[in-house]
Amino acid sequence: MCFWDYGNAFLLEASRAGADVGQQGLKFRYPSYVQDIMGWVCTSGCKEDLVATDRLAASVLKDLVRTNVPEYVKQQYKDNIAWIEKAGDHNLVVGSQARILYSDKIGRTQIALAFNCAVRDGRLKGPVVISRDHHDVSGADSPYRETSNIYDGSAFTADMAVQNFVGDALRGATWVALHNGGGVGWSVQQI
Repeated sequence: MCFWDYGNAFLLEASRAGADVGQQGLKFRYPSYVQDIMGWVCTSGCKEDLVATDRLAASVLKDLVRTNVPEYVKQQYKDNIAWIEKAGDHNLVVGSQARILYSDKIGRTQIALAFNCAVRDGRLKGPVVISRDHHDVSGADSPYRETSNIYDGSAFTADMAVQNFVGDALRGATWVALHNGGGVGWSVQQI
């Protein structure tokens, strides 16, 4: 069983409050899905490429389920298969043709290789950008998370995210993003 702990340090705070969550150093009884985050963006902007990458990811994960991996990893693969096979039905894409999924290093590597082969073979109309998280290329400033301990009135400004975005671009990064929400919702930072 994995616990969904993203941005709120719930397991850490639960352990500090005395809950039996099995903390051993930085480990908890319930691993977090966020430990194995992965995302990708189809740079072609074509819905067909997102559909194709969904199918490729599902195929890779189905192959990995049949390998000799621990049961909790198999369960993660199965959860990902269920997610990726149903994601397109819910019209969750706003803007970029992008997807997020949670997989271990082996899954991320195998999915990336499948995407690279599909680009090379012309099965995708454009390259696929792969990352562990949107914070790899940008940042977030949420007054309910990252800037919650800033009391001078500036907790509602997005200065950290903007500085990170601009700095990455000026240093020659090949993928940068300036986005709104940071996982807490559109315009939640701006009050």
